[in-house]
Amino acid sequence: MKKKLLAILLCTAMTAAMLSGCGGGDDKNKDNTQDEGNTPAADAGDDADAPADTNPEPAEVTPEELPDAFAHITFDEGAGENYVAVTQTENVGDNDGATYGIEPTDVTFAYADGPVGNALYVDGKFGLDLKLEPTNTDAYTVSYWMNADRLSNFGATLQIGYDIGKAADAGNNVTWMNVTQTEFPGFKAFPIVWSRNEASDAQDGTDCWPWMWGFKGEDEAITGKKEWVMVTIVCSGEVQNGPVGSTTAGAQYYVNGELVYDSQECFSTNGASMGWEGGYTWDATLAPNIMKPGSSTFESYFGINYWDTIFKGFIDDLYVFDSALSAGQVASLYALGNPNVESVAPESPAEEEPEEPVARDHSDVETTGTVVGAKDCTTPFWTEFSEIYAVASGESTTINFTNWSSGLNNWNNFVVILQSTADGHSAEDNADYAEYGVVRADNYGWGGGYEGVATPECDWNWDTFIDDVDGASVELTVTNNGDTADVVAVVTSAAGEVHTQTYTGIAVTGDVYFCLTVDGSFVDVQ
Repeated sequence: MKKKLLAILLCTAMTAAMLSGCGGGDDKNKDNTQDEGNTPAADAGDDADAPADTNPEPAEVTPEELPDAFAHITFDEGAGENYVAVTQTENVGDNDGATYGIEPTDVTFAYADGPVGNALYVDGKFGLDLKLEPTNTDAYTVSYWMNADRLSNFGATLQIGYDIGKAADAGNNVTWMNVTQTEFPGFKAFPIVWSRNEASDAQDGTDCWPWMWGFKGEDEAITGKKEWVMVTIVCSGEVQNGPVGSTTAGAQYYVNGELVYDSQECFSTNGASMGWEGGYTWDATLAPNIMKPGSSTFESYFGINYWDTIFKGFIDDLYVFDSALSAGQVASLYALGNPNVESVAPESPAEEEPEEPVARDHSDVETTGTVVGAKDCTTPFWTEFSEIYAVASGESTTINFTNWSSGLNNWNNFVVILQSTADGHSAEDNADYAEYGVVRADNYGWGGGYEGVATPECDWNWDTFIDDVDGASVELTVTNNGDTADVVAVVTSAAGEVHTQTYTGIAVTGDVYFCLTVDGSFVDVQ
């Protein structure tokens, strides 16, 4: 896949995959929430060609002596380490952003040969509370070996931080990282590092939800399924003030001892070092303060989180350092293990693996207006658009359309773009183009100059949301108040139930125009 197109898909698909919302919480199984203001969609429609070369060969590094570890879990049988088995329960306690609670459970641990001594097998029914402590440093390193029998979208391998299961609102220091799988149009990728800082008292611009990945093509996107992989995340700690207004921490990401992404290099060269034409620096890094955000309780889990499918596979030899390891030290850490070891899972009763969801195909739907998106719901985000409608100051403009969804995720529905120009979908199309806001059917979006875009007023029933909006008739009204705009969608389901969603107070300057785009969906505009 060409690099720039891949970058565009990553930008838009990561946004689509993680930027969805629910009725006031952070439930990712229902809505897969993600940051509401950190994706520069002005680049999203750019599909220009880029060099087709792959990532450059990694530079050779000289192994270096390792510092003393802040924490080291060997997962060797009989080592007396204090990790405990935990499982998901219905009792969420005070985790107001969670779908499940996490509580201890009784299991008999099973071990096998691992890259370094023994490895522990996690059978898909429990995860681990690792009982780690924060380093309380700006610079740190986390590294571990893993071998997945099963991966799931957004399901955790390692997830550490503060207030992981809480909603990002007053009083909650929601600050964490999660190494997981993410699905893009046409392929899945693992391991990807998502991190978050939504601390309620963060007045310094550090609110963010960034990510890191090795930017592999489709054929190389999965590393660590049915094979051993060593994941190493180094927070070098440089302050990065990105063009989307968020402050992130410089970081390096290693897979199997090789540097696959350096946020500081990418940041300082505006993406040129990674081969991204036009610049690519925003939010491809780590959230700050994961190891030192304050007085909240630090949590550390492997294979489990508050929302998603429990991991199934092996973990071995986890390290935490209270410093940023060099490339040579990471190479030394990798040299301690044998990635070719054969690890045999214990026998267990046969059970059916969860079926992959199948997208709804509406190819036989009769349409009467202008169709935006493919009827089989395969259109990626930000690739097809409706006509652009003008809204004069002090006036409102209303359009009607039918929304059709793949049914796979809450975000696979209509998206409303408020912009400053009567044509174009990026600054490359029109130099005067700017986005006032991008708001979505599932209650999420982004934009500048306003608060609360992630929690509009609505009366969605999240248990039936996907069915309610699939085939629904939508009356969409955009009002230009002069310096703000409102977006109101009156949605009538195929069963006749009426729901209303209202975004208010979106900051605008001058002319206001809007259009629709889709994501794994299509609309029939009357």
